[in-house]
Amino acid sequence: MSGFPIRAAFFYPWFPEAWNQQGISPFTRYSPSNGFYDSSNAATIQGQIRAMQYGQIQVGISSWWGVGHNTDLRLPLLLNGATTMGTGFRWATYYEKESLGDPSITEIQNDLTYLRNHYGSDPSYLRIGGRFVVFVYAGSGDGCGMVDRWKAANTVGAYLVMKVFAGYLSCASQPDGWHQYSPAVAEDSQQGASFSISPGFYKANEILPRLTRDLTRWNQNVRDMVASKARWQLVTTFNEWGEGTSVESAIGWASISGYGAYLDALHYNGQASVAPPTTTTTTPTTATSPATTTTTTSSTTTTSPPPTASDATVAAGGDIACDPGDGGFNGGLGTTWVCNELATSDLLLSGNYAKILTLGDHQYENNTYSAFLQSFDPSWGRLKARIAPALGNHEYLTSGAAGYYQYFGAAAHQASNGYYSYDVGAWHMIALNAECSHVGGCGAGSPQEQWLKADLAAHTNACVLAYWHQPRWSSGQHGSDAAYDVFWKDLYAANADLVLNGHDHDYERFAPQNPSGQLDTTRGIREFVVGTGGKNHYAFTTVQANSQVRNSDTYGVLQLTLHASGYDWKFIPVAGRPFTDSGSGSCH
Repeated sequence: MSGFPIRAAFFYPWFPEAWNQQGISPFTRYSPSNGFYDSSNAATIQGQIRAMQYGQIQVGISSWWGVGHNTDLRLPLLLNGATTMGTGFRWATYYEKESLGDPSITEIQNDLTYLRNHYGSDPSYLRIGGRFVVFVYAGSGDGCGMVDRWKAANTVGAYLVMKVFAGYLSCASQPDGWHQYSPAVAEDSQQGASFSISPGFYKANEILPRLTRDLTRWNQNVRDMVASKARWQLVTTFNEWGEGTSVESAIGWASISGYGAYLDALHYNGQASVAPPTTTTTTPTTATSPATTTTTTSSTTTTSPPPTASDATVAAGGDIACDPGDGGFNGGLGTTWVCNELATSDLLLSGNYAKILTLGDHQYENNTYSAFLQSFDPSWGRLKARIAPALGNHEYLTSGAAGYYQYFGAAAHQASNGYYSYDVGAWHMIALNAECSHVGGCGAGSPQEQWLKADLAAHTNACVLAYWHQPRWSSGQHGSDAAYDVFWKDLYAANADLVLNGHDHDYERFAPQNPSGQLDTTRGIREFVVGTGGKNHYAFTTVQANSQVRNSDTYGVLQLTLHASGYDWKFIPVAGRPFTDSGSGSCH
């Protein structure tokens, strides 16, 4: 793992045995979407790993009851499943025997030696600082004496994360970390050491739930967990079906993603109170478009102008590189669901692009120069000589956007507050600074607006493209932003053709619109939101008028072929993702 925070989930590999307990079969009040499965089945294990990674869970903390127990016999299967998949997922163990009494120092020492020798060096076992990680349960009567026993027994260098108890911080002996396991509590914070959340607790043999499930509350719990920045961010649990704490998909909370509403909330970091849609389209409401148009699930076919020697191809994307300290950074490789900046930059390397238009928020979380060198530079930075950047809000989390200006140098146009223009082929390209408070505003009469009007007047190209970070129109998490109304009015008055934005971590294409947001196929500007550069994804909220195509689960870049009197677009996804969107349009 690349470092804290780490999102992990408590995991139980004890099925099918646990489906039948206390004379109740199945011992659960719910119906798992995968049925009453067998925890030793390889396909089941890999499906569960994929589901956890969809929920941005990096580690499964697998219940362990001792040598020879079925939880021990299945641990090699879990590790092999993660290694076979090669996605960087890790496993740790949850030492449960403390709940049965007080194991002796010798017993603990023998168990830790066994775990080290059999699993600790496995490539899919979680290690921190080279030490294999063991979570340790605590019984209701445990106290500082338990920590003393474990410290004395830990002669093999295990990284111990112990369950808290009253007064734990006052103990003379301290482990490597602390956690709480409290499935009947919606959320629990332990002073930065851990933050745990539970979707609900409704045990199979109890009449009433101890914690009622509530998706709205769960989304808030997820947001609170993320905001806590605690070292261990713990989900209680992935699949404890008997106690009814599972976030694994069930018929009662199945969703269109296939992973269930509780994992959807984790996937979208608590922004999934409205179920995230699959790719959707809206057919244009008029047939008087400048070219014959047929809208399908992911493409628009138009009459495209024939290629000429003056054609140029550019690519665009925003919201790009994870913080090197992000739990999903994974040494720059990212995971299936987050930190895909390397994968999207590979798409750029394979194209012969005249320019690469970056749409802001290049380097999370705060755009320091050192973070740029660790994350953005080894990925998109491989194309640095062709990047024409635009500023985003995260750039200014470092005072004066200093890291951004230092990294991009002359290409960032610091002397003009980051806004500038240039030509590519027959097209005029305009990069604007949407961080209005840092450049004297974006409204009528502001320095930038006056510059924009003068620049448009001075360049009479038939085709014009402008780009900045926050979109004027968006169905995404942040929504439409009227702060850029004047930009749109000036561009519309000058017969501009395209606007590109980021900020919402999704892909969205709009039909041509006028400044009032009305469909205008004669002079309207077509907008693309391309916040798919790699950081993470956001869910859609309120779908805006004239939104034609939306996707919130695919990283990629927008490719534009710029003709003398029109353009072709194509969304290019990272390897393994099926979504795309393509079509053509004419300049005004």
